[in-house]
Amino acid sequence: MTIRYSDFVNYSKLDPVKRMALELFEATLIYPERLGIKILPQTLGETAIGFDFSGIGDTDFSVVTNVEGLGTKNLIADAMYKETKDAKVYTSPGQDAVAMSINDLVALGADPFAYSDMISCGASTWFDDLERTRELLMGYRIAADTAKIAIPQGETPELRGIINPDTLDLNGASIGLVRPKSRLVMEEKISENDVIYGLASSGIHANGLSKARKIAEKLHDGFFTKLQNGKTLGEELLTPTRIYARAIIEIFEDGVDVHYLQPITGHGWEKIARAKSSFTYRIENVPEPPLIFQQLIDYGKHYGFDVSNRENYHVWNMGVGYIIIAPSVSGNHIAMITKKHGIETYELGKVEKGPRQVIMPFEENGKPVIYEP
Repeated sequence: MTIRYSDFVNYSKLDPVKRMALELFEATLIYPERLGIKILPQTLGETAIGFDFSGIGDTDFSVVTNVEGLGTKNLIADAMYKETKDAKVYTSPGQDAVAMSINDLVALGADPFAYSDMISCGASTWFDDLERTRELLMGYRIAADTAKIAIPQGETPELRGIINPDTLDLNGASIGLVRPKSRLVMEEKISENDVIYGLASSGIHANGLSKARKIAEKLHDGFFTKLQNGKTLGEELLTPTRIYARAIIEIFEDGVDVHYLQPITGHGWEKIARAKSSFTYRIENVPEPPLIFQQLIDYGKHYGFDVSNRENYHVWNMGVGYIIIAPSVSGNHIAMITKKHGIETYELGKVEKGPRQVIMPFEENGKPVIYEP
């Protein structure tokens, strides 16, 4: 018997996925034109994509890139799909994969204009269900429309023996424009008495899902456990990560003096002190955590999980998905703009002189909760 490459990597299953993606993402290719950037049409379908910057008309800009992965959130969709065969659970992972990269990119003051996806599988048979495949790709399309970015290219490698054949590994890279160059957000502008503003999250986002999944495993009904709002735990955990790009770029365009930006992702609220400068970030107010966190804490404490404030605010966003550090005079302006985008803004605390740390408004064992990166 002759052994062929097609016995291990089946392009007859992977190529239709690429064609479906091209069909869904074609309408996104015009989004970079709002920045004077055009995708070179002759490069579409080639080994790399070309961008024409001639429409910008000046050289006072910088280009920023980012690469990021989703993590394990799609395992929740996998588990729910296995029980229900409801393909719609897969629209969330695609949105989240884009959000994780775009939200990081915007933190430097960049206006994102394109994203390239990497959808890796352990077996091409994952794509046999075309409805499931389309829902996954629609998540990317929804994210592209939300952030106003193009998705001009992607890849779907089959990695047998590396990736579990029952799931996917979702990664991608984004690219954005900082214009003018002076808009590049670095830590140099952080000042004493700056205010720390928090932008509301849409839910758990895509961080801390491993712990949430472990808690769900302890429950009799798992991801199908009914919450107080009538939704299932799985539905709440699959709420798409909020994409903050358009709100933050409008904040810049409206002339707000932004001193620092940071998404609340891995390491939770410790990320507020990501800048290497010697400042203390004193948190005085925290919003009431959304229901999903309240329920995870309630379930977790019954099964021996650490659900202390120190742990929770280090693992989950607890209702705040993005941080803006800016002068106090900017507060009303920031809140007005974010409200237009359906995002609530909270005044969390202030920047002080002192060692690099985040001081939370909680105490444990008689000592304040402090994060020191």
